Amino acid sequence: MRHLFAIIALLCATAVGASAQSVRLGETLPTVNVTPDIDDAVAMYNRDYTCLIFVHSESQPCVEALRNFKDTAKSIEKQCAIVFITSEQESDKEAIVERLGIEDYNIAFDHNNRTFKAFGIQYAPFVVIYRTKNSRIEWFGPIHHLGGVVIDRLNQRQKYH
Repeated sequence: MRHLFAIIALLCATAVGASAQSVRLGETLPTVNVTPDIDDAVAMYNRDYTCLIFVHSESQPCVEALRNFKDTAKSIEKQCAIVFITSEQESDKEAIVERLGIEDYNIAFDHNNRTFKAFGIQYAPFVVIYRTKNSRIEWFGPIHHLGGVVIDRLNQRQKYH
């Protein structure tokens, strides 16, 4: 009887799908369907990398994480064009920018959640860094893991490409 219960438990455990972002290192960036067009926003910065930060301004953990991100942003903005992406309404732009404290950065609006779905984003804030010239994903993860060490590693990789 114990063996039967163990088999049933194992089957149930493996049948449950994992809920995680669906991006992978080295893959081409999924389709980004936002307003304004991400390529236009990134072109004016002329940076080696683009840092997409998926956010939601009504999430208190997201707001707190972005307050802590300000120092990191200053340390990476020379290498990365930073763009915030939200699925909230564009008509609420001023309130969103104020709540998140991102007045100095670009914000893009994901209509119909297409970009969030393409990236498999399940929680915010979540960061995806890609090489601007070839749209290859170089790093992704929670915003609190992003820092100068990540950018240093990316710069080391760039020397060999």
